Amino acid sequence: MLNDISHLKINPEDKLTYKPLFFRITNPTEKKALNNLLSNGEVLFVHDEMYGQLQELIKSQNPTIRIKPDEYQASIDNHLNGTVIDDYGVWVYYPWARRLVHLLDEDEFVEVRTNRNQLKITTQERELLQTKKIGIVGLSVGQSIALTMTMERICGELRLADFDTAELSNLNRLRTGLHNMGVNKTIIAAREIAEIDPFIKIKLFHDGLNKQNMDEFFTGGGKLDLFIEVCDGMDIKIESRFKARELQIPVVMDTNDRGMLDVERFDLEPNRPILHGLADGLDPSNIKDLTNEQKIPYVLKMVGADTISTRMKASMMEVETSINTWPQLASSVVLGGALTTDVSRRILLDQYHESGRYYVDMDELVKDEHTPIDKLPEYYFPPAELTNKEMLAAIEKIDPGSSSANMPESAITEIVKAGIAAPSGGNAQPWKFAYTEKGLFIFHDLHFSHSLLDFNNLGSYVAVGASIENISIKAAVLGYDIIPEYFPIKDDNRIVARISFKKAEASPLKKYLEAGIGMRVTNRDQVAKETVSQDILSKITSSIQSYNGAELHLIEDENQMREIGKLLATTEMLRILHPRGHYDTFTNELRWTPEEIKQKADGLDVNSLGASTAELAALKVASDTDAISFLRNLHRGHAFTKAVNKSVSFSSALGVITMPEYSDLDFLLGGRALERIWIEANLAGLSFQPIAQLVFMLARLKQGNGIDMDDYYKKEFTKIGNAFYDLLPQLKGKQPVFIFRLSKGGTPKVRSLRRPIESSFIYKG
Repeated sequence: MLNDISHLKINPEDKLTYKPLFFRITNPTEKKALNNLLSNGEVLFVHDEMYGQLQELIKSQNPTIRIKPDEYQASIDNHLNGTVIDDYGVWVYYPWARRLVHLLDEDEFVEVRTNRNQLKITTQERELLQTKKIGIVGLSVGQSIALTMTMERICGELRLADFDTAELSNLNRLRTGLHNMGVNKTIIAAREIAEIDPFIKIKLFHDGLNKQNMDEFFTGGGKLDLFIEVCDGMDIKIESRFKARELQIPVVMDTNDRGMLDVERFDLEPNRPILHGLADGLDPSNIKDLTNEQKIPYVLKMVGADTISTRMKASMMEVETSINTWPQLASSVVLGGALTTDVSRRILLDQYHESGRYYVDMDELVKDEHTPIDKLPEYYFPPAELTNKEMLAAIEKIDPGSSSANMPESAITEIVKAGIAAPSGGNAQPWKFAYTEKGLFIFHDLHFSHSLLDFNNLGSYVAVGASIENISIKAAVLGYDIIPEYFPIKDDNRIVARISFKKAEASPLKKYLEAGIGMRVTNRDQVAKETVSQDILSKITSSIQSYNGAELHLIEDENQMREIGKLLATTEMLRILHPRGHYDTFTNELRWTPEEIKQKADGLDVNSLGASTAELAALKVASDTDAISFLRNLHRGHAFTKAVNKSVSFSSALGVITMPEYSDLDFLLGGRALERIWIEANLAGLSFQPIAQLVFMLARLKQGNGIDMDDYYKKEFTKIGNAFYDLLPQLKGKQPVFIFRLSKGGTPKVRSLRRPIESSFIYKG
């Protein structure tokens, strides 16, 4: 059967038809043309409700009289004054629908069709509005606006611009039928308008709004009285506003989210900043040079990243991962049509004069009044910071032990500074130091490290181990060996180590390594991938042969790295989506402003993340707890895998540090090995970036029986752990303590700060 319908398909030229034909058959020429149309079989449907329209006309002209049904005929005959009813008014033919409709002619049609606007819109206001010209660019939200304006009849001319055609996925908010798929959105809107009111003048711009047609759109046939901008393209958003400001035309924009309406009264404020100053730095001359990624921060600033809805934020994080593009709902589009029409009418009638941004947020206006407020669990919050008094009291419990060399304050201060320069997860700096005649004591202060990742303090022990390695290097340069005693109080792990000192010859090796303490830095920059020489890798690997069973496993195979990278990336995604992991990241770890960075001197300066401006803007959106909760419940959030996957793709090698057993001590000693590897790598000109979340989340799953993990998280991390050991069978029977990536990068632009030494160190020599 399908082979027989090709002759019935619409001619491409018919897809561009949008103007109805008018036949006033009191005119002989038009009457003949209509008869030809009928005789040629072009008309499939005839709609003649002229009698009913005349009834309404008579009724509208006599509001004080209650006319009985049997009295209308005489009134209508009197109104027709001898004209045959079939000849009265105008016959309107809609070629795209092949429908012929009998209507009152323009003046009477407008009077009857707008009769029920009175007195919200008076007759005088209607006549004034009929002289107005409105331009609309963007016909998704714009179609709803155009149709609402048509129904309310707040203008006499509409200029519509959009380059797109209707697709099936557009029909979630575009008011049209399935038969219009593939038809220009301009045509669809124009036809809908003509079927509501054929007397409104329509001008279409099928190529959208651009530099070539902008003058015609704004001024051709008379200057616009109002410009409605609801398009997706940022270039046009900016360029069209500059044009509107130049011509002193007011601009209204609806964003289809939270009922946000934006008004710019360039007619009253010709020097007003574009988009209320939110587009500072953009103009028609430079916007074309920006990539889509570079535009993202400007877009977020213009729409208000902090004020968009929770679900829009969640959707933004899923674009091009689990969804294709920004969502729009029919209810929001229709609301936008109503809001924009209402404000536009009042602007045109000189009833509203302000510029501004307004919200008609249905979620806020219509909601449960007694929504419970979620409180953060108590265990999210760390214990109080260790005090000097508590530290000294703990030291009192320790026997003096073997004598330690008496260290001058200047020397021990230099040694502690080296210890403080060590790395720590999220730059938490989980340590405090106290020096007495019993030696140098290193405390773990849970106040700074309390987090999802620091399961059983393992991450903190790695950091303290790195600190001890720095201390050993600095002490050797100053002519001292260290004698570490780990966890000297059996039931109090706050004291992680006591370090005694004895005089020794300065070590040339340690002198070499000392330069690396100040050089050592996390480098997240992504540069072209380069192969690292085996000599360098062998030197790094062999550097920890004497480190209490520590081993370094390097992975250089691209396929293996890519698969491991996927596991590391998924772990990072799950950490950020976890309620506590999200709290840790965005409340405790990331630092956004120079003032916050300087004041706290810990955490991660967002500028050190190696992220683009667009990625940082997206990260700010991700700070919304409700949006993350929404994604977590849907098991979405794969946008958070991109950064790690991208980093791994630029890596020369991945490294896994293992120790023989799972124990506090092995993680502590593994931290010493980590610092040595890191320093050796940086001294060899290699960039080093930790990607160790997997280690601590698997420890939480295995040794912690999945504490603070729901069934979904347990299932996911079980799969991740199995896949990890399948990819790296050589690690079975060993305990991973750290994972990192190596690359050949440049010097990072930002280094993490450290809290002042006086806040972390007390000297009681």
